[in-house]
Amino acid sequence: MTTLFYKTGAYNRSHSSFGGEIDLDDFSTNSPNKKRINNQADAVNLQNTLEREKKMKEKYRNITLEELREMRLISNTDGRPSTSLTDEKWQQEFLLRKMFVTPYRKEVKKLGGKFSRESGMWNNETMGEFHGQTNWQSYCSYINDVLNNIRSGQTDYCYYIYQITELLKFHYDTLKTRYCDGYWEVWLKA
Repeated sequence: MTTLFYKTGAYNRSHSSFGGEIDLDDFSTNSPNKKRINNQADAVNLQNTLEREKKMKEKYRNITLEELREMRLISNTDGRPSTSLTDEKWQQEFLLRKMFVTPYRKEVKKLGGKFSRESGMWNNETMGEFHGQTNWQSYCSYINDVLNNIRSGQTDYCYYIYQITELLKFHYDTLKTRYCDGYWEVWLKA
């Protein structure tokens, strides 16, 4: 098999694309490797995190979104965040909101639909009425741009809770968020 790759020239000798860049500091015992320590800490805490999430789902399974709002466990709106919201509070609310999101099928890769494409034109017959991009088309465009960015490994930004809920429908298990005083950073877990 390898000789076939050598003969065709399709063999890639650069192995850094498979495992990432290896640095000499990765093997040093004198200085701690932050990435390795974080991965080990995540692995140790994984079982506790899974148990905590399972207990929370069981506890709030039969409660509606409105009841959670009345209990003040989540914010009263799907729009802009309250002024008292912190990242710690948001992470708890994010887990609760996640329980009410139904993910899209795997085949659905972008937000769209019948009315999601722009047909901008100037109509002289109706005295100059413009038929351009609707609010829904603009929203679809924004969500699809964010999806493209986070799928390429970048961090993007959301300004409303309903935007994060929409992203959760595409990346239910891999979407990560961080609240940053009025907006959210969103990315995908590697």
